[in-house]
Amino acid sequence: MKRFLFLFALLTFQILCSQNHSEDALGSWYTYGSNHRLSERFSITPYGELRFYEASSNYNLVFTSLRGNYHLDSKSSVGLGYAYLDIDTIFEFDNMPNIHEHRIFEQYVYKQNVGKVRLQHRGRLEQRFLDFSDRNELQNRFRYKLSLKYDLNKTFFVLVSDEPFVNFQNQVFHENRFYSGIGINVLKNSQIQIGYLSQHIRKNRLNRIQIGINFQTNYRKPKTTLTQL
Repeated sequence: MKRFLFLFALLTFQILCSQNHSEDALGSWYTYGSNHRLSERFSITPYGELRFYEASSNYNLVFTSLRGNYHLDSKSSVGLGYAYLDIDTIFEFDNMPNIHEHRIFEQYVYKQNVGKVRLQHRGRLEQRFLDFSDRNELQNRFRYKLSLKYDLNKTFFVLVSDEPFVNFQNQVFHENRFYSGIGINVLKNSQIQIGYLSQHIRKNRLNRIQIGINFQTNYRKPKTTLTQL
C-alpha cells in the first residue's frame, strides 16, 4: 500500500508541474451523483455538475443527466441516457448568449479487480445536439474512461482516472481528462470525493478542483432460500 501511495503522489505531482495551463485561476467542478438499484437487472443514475472558471465565480456551465442501466451480470452493464447543458464559453462576463446542448448517450461498463485495486472500464457514444446563437449542429463523439479505486481503509479510498475523447468531426483527439483524488465513506451508502482534474481541451489546458457527493440506494428484495428439513 505504501508503494501504491508513493506512486500515486508522484504521478499527481508530475502532472501538476508539467501542465502549461491556459488560465491563471483555479477553476472548480461541483458534482452530485447517485445510483438507485431498482431490481436485479435495472437501475437509474441521476447526475449533476456545476462548473466555474474560478473557485466559486465566473459561471462556466451546468450539466444534468438521467441514465437508465441494464445489468448484464455483476461485472457489466449497458446504459442509455439523456443530458442537458447550459454553457457559457467566455471566461469573463459577456453579452453573448449561452450555448444549449441536448445530449443522448449510450454506454457499456465493465468492472474487474486486480489484486486490491478495483478497475472500471467505460465506453460511451454521444450524440450532441448543439444550439448556437446562429445555427443548430449535431456532433458525435466516443469517450473511453479507465478508473482505478484503492481502499486505504474502511473510511478512505483513492481514485485515479483518465478519459480520452474521440471526435467524429474536426480535430479527432480534441479532449482528455485526468483525475486523481481521495474519497471518504461518510455513511454506508454515501461518499464525498475531493480531487484534481487536468482537462486538456483543444489547445487549452485547464486545472480544476473537483468536489463531489455520491449517494446510492438499493431496492432489491433480499434473496430467500428454502430451509431443508
